[in-house]
This record gives sequence, C-alpha cells and structure tokens, in this order.
Amino acid sequence: MNKKIFIMAYSRKNLGDDIFIKMILEKYPNFQFYMKIPDENFLEWLTMKYKNLHVLKGEDTDEELYKSNVEDYDAYIYVGGSIFMEGGKVYNLSPKFYDFVKRCKEKNIPFCYISSNYGPYKTKEYFELSRKNFKACTDICFRDKYSYNLFQDIPNVRYAPDYAFSYNLGPQEKIEKSVGISVIDLNIRDYLKDKSSIYYKWLLNNINAYIKEGYSIYLYSFCEHEKDEETIDYLMKKLGKNENIKDVRYRGNIDEFLELYAKMEYTICSKFHAMVLSCIANQKMYVTSYSNKISNVIDDLNLDIPLLNLKDIKENDIIELKDFKSVKREQMEIIRTKAKEQEKMLVKSLEQCKE
Repeated sequence: MNKKIFIMAYSRKNLGDDIFIKMILEKYPNFQFYMKIPDENFLEWLTMKYKNLHVLKGEDTDEELYKSNVEDYDAYIYVGGSIFMEGGKVYNLSPKFYDFVKRCKEKNIPFCYISSNYGPYKTKEYFELSRKNFKACTDICFRDKYSYNLFQDIPNVRYAPDYAFSYNLGPQEKIEKSVGISVIDLNIRDYLKDKSSIYYKWLLNNINAYIKEGYSIYLYSFCEHEKDEETIDYLMKKLGKNENIKDVRYRGNIDEFLELYAKMEYTICSKFHAMVLSCIANQKMYVTSYSNKISNVIDDLNLDIPLLNLKDIKENDIIELKDFKSVKREQMEIIRTKAKEQEKMLVKSLEQCKE
C-alpha cells in the first residue's frame, strides 16, 4: 500500500515554497502526498506535473488541522521558511497546533519540520509553546543558526542551510548584459512601509542607470499573493514602453520561470530565495534585505556578497555593477551538500513510518 503523507506549506504560488514541494514530490515518487488549500489554482502546475500530489480543498488553518484525525496519514511534513512568526497566518503554532503534534507523537506518527527559521516573536508564552512543540515533533531542522541556537538544547533540533540550496537548477548560458531584479512590496510589511516611496524611486533610478549603460532589465515577481506584481505594475507604468525592460511573473510553472532567471548575468535579490537561486546559478549579485532572516543566512554561510538593508535605502544610491559578486563554486558545493541534511531525518522517518 502506498504511504500517505500530508504536507503543510505556504501554498500561495510562492516560488520558494513551491520549490520545496517540488523537491519532496520528486524525491519520493512512490509516496502519495496530500495538501489542503482554499484555492486549487495555487497548486495547479504541480498537480498537473506530479501525479503523486493530491489537493484537498479547504482552509489551511490551525483549527482545521486540530479537527483532523492524525491517523488519516502515515506522516506529516511541514516545509517552509518563516512559519514561526508570532501572530503569523496559516499554521502559526497555536495551542491547537501543538495539540495536534502531540497527538502525532502519541500515535508514533512522524511529524517533521524542514527548512524554517524562528521569529520574530513577542511573548514568553509563544516561545515556551514553541519549545513544547519542538520537543513533541519528530524532527525540526532550522535553516539559520540564530533559530537553532535558541533551541539547541532540544535533542531533535538541528541546523542545515536552506533546503533550496540543494535544488538542481542545471547550467544555463547567461544573457549578455542582463540584470534581473526580484522585487517586493514594502507596503505589506509594517516595519518598512515608510520606505516604500524611497524604494520605488531607488529602483527606478538604478534601472534607468543600467539601461543607459546598455543593459536589459528583467523584473521578477516571485509571488503574486504577496503583491510583488503591484510593484512591477508601478515600475512599468513609470518606465513606459521600453524594449530593454521585461517583466517576468511567477504563476506556478517553476521550470519555465527558473530557466529564464538562471540566465541572468547580474541580479538584485530582494527575495530570500532569489538570493539562494542566484548563488546556485553562479550569478553576480547584490542583496537588498527586508528581514534578518536574509542577513543571518549570509553570516552563517560566510557568503561574500554585498548586502543593503532596505531600512537604510536612499533613493539616489546607485549600485554599480562592478560591486556585484558571485559565490565561489567550491563554496557552493559545500553548501549544497550540507543543505541536503535538511531532509536527513525526514528520509529516516518516511522509511520507518507505518505500512
């Protein structure tokens, strides 16, 4: 009988999370995976390509998970980055969520977390609930050392680089004189709202500077749901018609999107997984950080790449292309090997879960 595995993830056509799901589906083609989402279109491309993924329509909330029978599945996988934010949405580690994980432990059903980071959190109550959750789960592998250090005394807490660092992107010939820019919407991030206007002007000034130097610009949206496309729409309207400016919007087809992204010669990375993918693709890059989760990983892995915190952005600062840097291939191979440890305990758990 095929093993039934339930996956929890941020399923909103967000490129980074969809890559996580794709990697798991390819790793275990003989297992049957199930996900519950409110809109089937969020996983349309993945379900068309991978017959071992089954979508259950419904709300992906703590409440819905709490009402479930843990014995309906042979194992549970929660894969995602910023899934432990106090006050966050979707599965956000409420007492009911902890109760579900505890029930899994009582029934000896694996529950594994893959490639997450912890925080921000505000209260001692949330932190202590997190500790109880991590003690109850089968395995949790953080993707940054800050998160790991908070809980390293718990035996089943581990650290490895982000799971996507082990993604097989494949070699792509670069488009000469191309600059790819992954954009974000600062208006949905309360701590950066006041920088939104400056960010737009900064982007426009840099884009115009590169065009004057004869470069083609590719604007990348990694997630429509997080309003990346609204930033692109604004920029395209301001820039007007220009054959040297193209917009590339992720709508679920991972292979098509990454084939073009990997061809960029230079990249400005505002998304976490834009940085990861640019490292894999051996691109000359410059990182603009909206969160400590980005700077933490750069420090953890000793990545010699330039970083600009969006809190410090000034509209007239032009990033010169000579200042972009790529990560050495030898270093990337070490990181890729270590990143595979994200799924080390998952492999064991799935092999041992009930028939």
